[in-house]
Amino acid sequence: MNKNTQQQILDGAKKCFFQHGYKASNMSLISQYAGFSRVTLHKYFKNKDLVFRAVCHEYQARCHEACLPILDAQLNCWEGIAQSLGAWSKSIFESVSDRLVYKDLHYYAQQVAEDIFLDAHLKLESVLCQIINQGEKNGELDLQKLQLSNIQLAKILIATINGINSNMAPELIKLTTKQALNIFRLAGDPNHLNAS
Repeated sequence: MNKNTQQQILDGAKKCFFQHGYKASNMSLISQYAGFSRVTLHKYFKNKDLVFRAVCHEYQARCHEACLPILDAQLNCWEGIAQSLGAWSKSIFESVSDRLVYKDLHYYAQQVAEDIFLDAHLKLESVLCQIINQGEKNGELDLQKLQLSNIQLAKILIATINGINSNMAPELIKLTTKQALNIFRLAGDPNHLNAS
């Protein structure tokens, strides 16, 4: 299989899905956006579900790759957490301006590619756990003070950011995320006294 052809198909499929939504897209329409015949498209993907899953998987792989330099950068714990969450917190569908298409894509992402997004959460948890462990070693946070394990804190951070992304107006997401991380930072600061 030619990697360039496969990438062109994925790029075209993404444009198709983002323009028309999952439900309205089909292999004929995807082949038009990709610039290849349906025969060629079917050599790479047997059906629309597999194309959609590949688009979702490619996005999640890019998010994970964006975190690798953050792990190597030896940043302050909370800066590393903020950058990692920032790399993952953007929705794959954030560039979709049509609200009905956006909702359609979110719904079918849960139906068709849920395992891909669950795997992505596990990868993000792993990245956050590494950053949290290093931060605790460096004295930048105290997990005992939080009464949490590194994995519990990672899961709570992810759930918090997912909640912010799902419930806040787009223009408030960045500020609200920063405020939430500041609350966690202060709560886990080994040098910050608890109010009695």
